[in-house]
Amino acid sequence: MPKEFYSDAITYRSREILQKLADSLDFVLIGGWAVNFYVKTQKSTDVDIMVTADKLSYFKNYGVEKYKGLPIYFAMVGGVRIDIMVQGVSDSALTMPISLVIEESVVVEGIRTASKELLLLLKMCGYFSFDRQKVEKDIIDVVSLLFYSNVDIAKVAKYVSRYKIDDRKAFMGMKEYLEKGRNLWEFITNSPEEYSRLYSATRKAIKQYWRG
Repeated sequence: MPKEFYSDAITYRSREILQKLADSLDFVLIGGWAVNFYVKTQKSTDVDIMVTADKLSYFKNYGVEKYKGLPIYFAMVGGVRIDIMVQGVSDSALTMPISLVIEESVVVEGIRTASKELLLLLKMCGYFSFDRQKVEKDIIDVVSLLFYSNVDIAKVAKYVSRYKIDDRKAFMGMKEYLEKGRNLWEFITNSPEEYSRLYSATRKAIKQYWRG
């Protein structure tokens, strides 16, 4: 098994809070926990969700605030940070409308979750790229989705075309993440050799839709 990026002591509480939210609120799960649901590897310390505007009031007793300079909210629930993207407010931070993510979400492990193709593109948005540890975790998550989730690259390419997604947040960015992932292989695969094999197969799949 790949090495754990975060300690179980931290991620255990995060998973508890995620379940608490799922039992009392309608949302779509994105972020690290969504990746974990698909690939069963790295867990997360926080919880990332998308909600319709009327659901934001759920967090009023948790000191909900907006990130400085970003149309994204956050709240602390039971000591766990919840990052909240609100339909009609947070769309400008993304490369596709939140309504699409909600509409095409699926139930995974009993929780409504972004489709793996849209989750991959959401992970490429890099809206918290000022945090080095977050960047490393995003690289791990993106590469893990590409390697292990059986993501439909053709479907990803259609979204990229339909929403005119900048190449740096699509296939060019994926190529960069694949390269950087070599330095993080122990959190993604069991060996450098396995990483190289999956890297080659993934690059071949991407080249069918991107010639960079």
